[in-house]
Amino acid sequence: MAQQILMKLSNGGCSSCDPPPAPGFSIGGSVGRGGRNLPEDVRTIQAALNGVCPADGGPILKLDVDGIVGPITIAAIEKYQKRQLGWSDGRVDPDGPTIHALSGQSGGQAAPAKAGPKAPPPKATAQQNAQFVERIGSLLPRARHWISMAQLNIDMASEYLRRSPAGRNDPFPSLHDIGRGQLALFDKYFHTHKEPTTTKLAQLQRAKRLYDSMTTVITHSLLQAPMFGWGVGYFQPDPADGTLAALDYVAYTFYGGWQARRPDGRPRLSGDDNYKGAKNLREDTIFFPVGQLLTKTDNFMLETIIHELAHFVGPGVKSPDRIGDHTYDTKANFLTVNNWTALHTAECYGYFAAESALRNAITIPIH
Repeated sequence: MAQQILMKLSNGGCSSCDPPPAPGFSIGGSVGRGGRNLPEDVRTIQAALNGVCPADGGPILKLDVDGIVGPITIAAIEKYQKRQLGWSDGRVDPDGPTIHALSGQSGGQAAPAKAGPKAPPPKATAQQNAQFVERIGSLLPRARHWISMAQLNIDMASEYLRRSPAGRNDPFPSLHDIGRGQLALFDKYFHTHKEPTTTKLAQLQRAKRLYDSMTTVITHSLLQAPMFGWGVGYFQPDPADGTLAALDYVAYTFYGGWQARRPDGRPRLSGDDNYKGAKNLREDTIFFPVGQLLTKTDNFMLETIIHELAHFVGPGVKSPDRIGDHTYDTKANFLTVNNWTALHTAECYGYFAAESALRNAITIPIH
């Protein structure tokens, strides 16, 4: 099955497969188990589910968009709900959480007016491309600091969990609270508070390993720069910059692209794994459409770099544990998704690192 490039969208979100209908699509009645199941509504939901990557809760086999509700369509609704919402009833209501998740809306928002023809985004000049890649290079030490602070917080939270409760009777009980705040911050983005201690420890260490790999990528880039320049390495201008295709994202990369290799040791290309779009893009690369990023703040770019690195260093495209885009900072459920979803969402790793480094509650989304 074709997979699409992992993209951080220009509105702050992400997409890992075919996009669903534009935000704000609506249905006149409930669809699914016990619903009114009006044919046009059913077709709308079937098409929306087909636009969701299987790893994100979409159907493995595309649904027939025939307007008929049967066990396959209901099972597809249930699968999506379990993955995205943590529960399932097999029905999509006109103003319920399932349709809001599918359309990217928060509850109660009105559908936007129909937009006119889109104009292509600005295309960066060769000089702007060079300056932007130099800027990425200058930001990498700060990105590494953000990641280091995330790792430190994970270590402190882990040590807090490992301490024996009996040890809290010593002369310095306040010392036993060291790490409590760091664990609370991890819970904020990864929702481990309901998990047993052994599970929390395992999840903390899993997150740290992901950040460890990000540090390795950044270190390689910093070491290569004096020899090859910033234009050679993991961070590159997007070949589609300045085209309509680049309107909907601010960066993209590939699942596990960092270590994706052909049998002869060369980097894999996007065509090797049936990614959509251009087939000759190196998977060991993170691409940026420079023209629309020239005015973005440093904090926005730093969070974007770490977000993309989570996709890049995580498991490969065939792994069920790959780091996807199950939610993002502009969605109403960003801080309320379930534990599994958060641990498999790139935006959560970006924001945990950001708040770890900035040491105070940050504005969501980061602009």
